[in-house]
Amino acid sequence: MRIGYTIKRLQDVGRALFIQKTLNKHDRWTRQELVRFQHQQLSSLVTHAIRHSPFYRELYKHIKTDQGVVLNDLPIIDKSTMMDNFDEFVTDPRLKLNELRTHIGQLTRDEYYLGGYRVLTTSGSSGLKGVFVSNRKEWSTALAGFLRCGSFMGVSPRLPKRWRISSIGADSPMHVTYRMSVSSDVGLIKAQRLEATSSIEDLVNALNAFQPECLNAYPSIASLLAIEQLEGRLNIHPKVVSTLAEVRTKDMEQKIQEAWGVMPFDNYGMTEAGIVFGSDCSFHCGIHVFEDFFIVEVVDEQDRVVPDGSPGYKLLITNLFNFTQPLIRYEVSDMITMSTETCPCSRPFRLIARVEGRSDDIIYLRGPQGRDVPVHPIHFHSTIGALQEIKQYQVVHEDDGIHISIVLREGASGEEVASKLRDNLRGNLESHSAQCPDIHIRSVDRIERDPCKMGKLKLVMSNIRRHGI
Repeated sequence: MRIGYTIKRLQDVGRALFIQKTLNKHDRWTRQELVRFQHQQLSSLVTHAIRHSPFYRELYKHIKTDQGVVLNDLPIIDKSTMMDNFDEFVTDPRLKLNELRTHIGQLTRDEYYLGGYRVLTTSGSSGLKGVFVSNRKEWSTALAGFLRCGSFMGVSPRLPKRWRISSIGADSPMHVTYRMSVSSDVGLIKAQRLEATSSIEDLVNALNAFQPECLNAYPSIASLLAIEQLEGRLNIHPKVVSTLAEVRTKDMEQKIQEAWGVMPFDNYGMTEAGIVFGSDCSFHCGIHVFEDFFIVEVVDEQDRVVPDGSPGYKLLITNLFNFTQPLIRYEVSDMITMSTETCPCSRPFRLIARVEGRSDDIIYLRGPQGRDVPVHPIHFHSTIGALQEIKQYQVVHEDDGIHISIVLREGASGEEVASKLRDNLRGNLESHSAQCPDIHIRSVDRIERDPCKMGKLKLVMSNIRRHGI
C-alpha cells in the first residue's frame, strides 16, 4: 500500500518536471501567442464544464458557445454559490461534499481521495471555507507552477548538493502550503518544514540548527525572524528569501533586506488557483501573473475592469488547467493593482504592482455626515510600520473602537510608543475624513496565530457590521 502511494507521488513529481519544461518555453512566447493559448484553453474548459457539470450546464444554457467563447458573456460566480451547489458543480459525480469533508478531516500527510484526487480547503479567513479538488494531472500542473516559482528565484533542483530549504507555514495537510511542500518532497531538496504557530524561540533554534540556503515564510514571520537576526539571536545566511500567503508591507520588506542583504521574492498564491498564481523574478519589478494558468480580471465593486495602474476592489479568476472543479470568472476579494510597465526579463506575463489585502479587510468608520468612510488597511500599515519600536501588530475594529495589539522591540517604552501611535493614527484617519473612534493599545509578548486559519496572521480586521450608507 505504501509502495503504491510512493510510486504515485514520484509519478506526479516526474510529470510536474516534464510540464515545467513546457512552461519554460512559454516564457519566450509573444503576448499574442499567450492570448491565443488562453482563448483555446478557455474554450476547452467551458465545453468540458457544460458536458460534465450539471451546474454549468444550467448556468450557461443561454450562452452561445458554438462560435467561440467570449469571457465577458459568462456569469460571475462566488464561493458561496460554488459551495451551495458543490455536488453539481464538480465534473466527477463521485465527488460529494460531505464525503470530501470527511476525507479532509482524516488527512495526515498527502493522501489521495479515491486513489487519484487531492482535496484541500481554504483557511476561512473571509468567513466561509472552500473545498477544492484536483486530479493527479492537475496537481502535477500545480506542482510545476511551484517549481516554476523556484526557477524564477534561481532555486532549481540540483544534485548532488541539494538546496537546503526551510518553509514556515500551515501545520495541517488540509492547507495548500503544507500539502505542496510535502507532495514535492521526493528527495530533490533537503526540506525543513516548520509551523507558523510555533513560538519565535522554537523557530530560531530550528533554523540555527538547519542553516537554510533558502527561507520561505509568511511575511509576518519572516520580518520577525529578521529582527531576531539583527538582534543576534538568529544566525542564518539564506541566499534566497521568499514570502507568500499574507500582505507584505514595506516595513517588513525593509527588515528582511537589512537582516540578510537580499531583496525578498514575493510569491502570490491561493488555494482556489491551485496555489501558485505568480512570482516576481530577479528584476523585482512586480509579480508575474502565470497567465498560461489563469485569466485574471481586476474589477471594481460593480465588476467593471479597472485600468492598469488603478487599484481593483476584487479579482475574477479563471483557472485554465483544473477541469475537475472549473473556476470560471470566480470572484476573489483580493485587492491588487496591475503594473503599467513590462519587466526587463521580457516574459509575456503582466505584472502585479501591488497586493493590498482583501476588500473584506477594509474598515468602515463614520464620516462627517454620518455616512460610512472606507479606510484601506494601508493607512494602518503605513502608520504603525513607521514606528521601528514595534515588531508586530494586529488591528481589530470592535463596537467600542479600534483595538491594536503590539509586540515591542527590546528596550522600547510601551507608554511612549502607544502615545505616539495613537496621535499618528488619529491624524491619519481624520485627514481622510473619518471620525476616529477610541483607540485601545496594549503591549503583548506575542500575537497568537489561529491554527484553524493555517497560522496566517490577518493584520487588519473588523468584527462589526457596516453602518447604513
